[in-house]
Amino acid sequence: MQEIPLEKLEDWYLDQLKIRFKREHKVLSKFFGYSEKELGQTKNALKSWKNRDFEEDNKLDEKIQKILERFVDSMVENLDEIRIPSIHFENISYENSQKYCDSIKKLYSVYNSQGRKAIPKFGKQYKIEIKEVDLHLRKIGDLSQKIGKFLRKNYQDGKIAESEIKNIPQLNHNIERLGFIKGKLDGMDETQQEMQKNLTTYENDLLTLSEDSDLQLFEKIEREETLKSNELRDSLKFKKAFKKLKKSLEKGTIYARGIKDSDLRPYIKDPVKKILQEGPKIERLRDILIKTRLILEDEKDPLKLKAELRNKIIANINQIVSKNKLETLISENLEIQARKEEIRDILTKKGIEQKRTDLKNKISTLTLDLEHYSNDLKHRKREYKELLSKISNDRDDLQNKIEEQIGEEIKIKITIPN
Repeated sequence: MQEIPLEKLEDWYLDQLKIRFKREHKVLSKFFGYSEKELGQTKNALKSWKNRDFEEDNKLDEKIQKILERFVDSMVENLDEIRIPSIHFENISYENSQKYCDSIKKLYSVYNSQGRKAIPKFGKQYKIEIKEVDLHLRKIGDLSQKIGKFLRKNYQDGKIAESEIKNIPQLNHNIERLGFIKGKLDGMDETQQEMQKNLTTYENDLLTLSEDSDLQLFEKIEREETLKSNELRDSLKFKKAFKKLKKSLEKGTIYARGIKDSDLRPYIKDPVKKILQEGPKIERLRDILIKTRLILEDEKDPLKLKAELRNKIIANINQIVSKNKLETLISENLEIQARKEEIRDILTKKGIEQKRTDLKNKISTLTLDLEHYSNDLKHRKREYKELLSKISNDRDDLQNKIEEQIGEEIKIKITIPN
């Protein structure tokens, strides 16, 4: 078994095909040799048209001479574009041979389409020259047909064998891509480790900071504040009525003396904050609630609330307005806030409050960044694994197909770039 590096595989495989299809290449080379001769004679014959001497009374006029020259230049240009596999390419192949046949068809097309317009202009003076070029072109056409027939009849195995070469560049491309992803992964692993290290450092710093007795008391008060704030929020059942009333005031379908839609907005957006700002007596809220109750009790039902919900809201308003249900809760919340601010001042003087805030912000931001980065890293690793599997499968498939063509076991050596 031969081990062949991928970068040398194409040259090695082409050499093997030269050996296998030596007879076919020899036949094609012969055809191309005849074709080269005829194409050269055609070009020389055409170029001579421009330099021909005429008797003074038989000369082409200037306009016809320019038509002739443009026609000749166009034909010579097309002849120069023709690539003969045995001359212009290192190897004779099915694809290049087929391209040659197609270029001959194009040459005929140009000659016929342009010649149909141009040749009648100067045809009388160039009868012999035209016959000479036509003869060469017929020979070129006959040779092209023989090449095409030979390809169809005797070189189909060569066509299939050569088609495997097209898989080599794609395999090379995927290997380069794999190397690029590997380089990215190496850098990403290091970055993730650094991010995790920083996160652990911040969390440990916060843990150390939390051992401060004043901070522990502050956090305990924060928890109490959350519980009391939620208790106050749960005691407010009028939000749905305020939303309906605000919308009706905006539309102008209801008029409530002393209440504007802007008065209701803070109680809808953050009722606890607004109520605590007012204090235990909540005089403005009580005034709004009393007027809202009147609207709710209106027989015309202007707010269009379901009966069960309306009764529930009216009962809640009665508890707040008549029984002062919120006063104690508000006082307790304000007391907790005051205690919290006292401890905050102590922490601020000690510099702990700012450190705690900064650490929490860093931990929150870095945790989110690390999550996104980890997901990206997982995606890259999955991409690497899938591409590595594809390269392995494609390499094995290419090995098998080449072995079928040359009748010899080989191993394609692949090197993943760092």
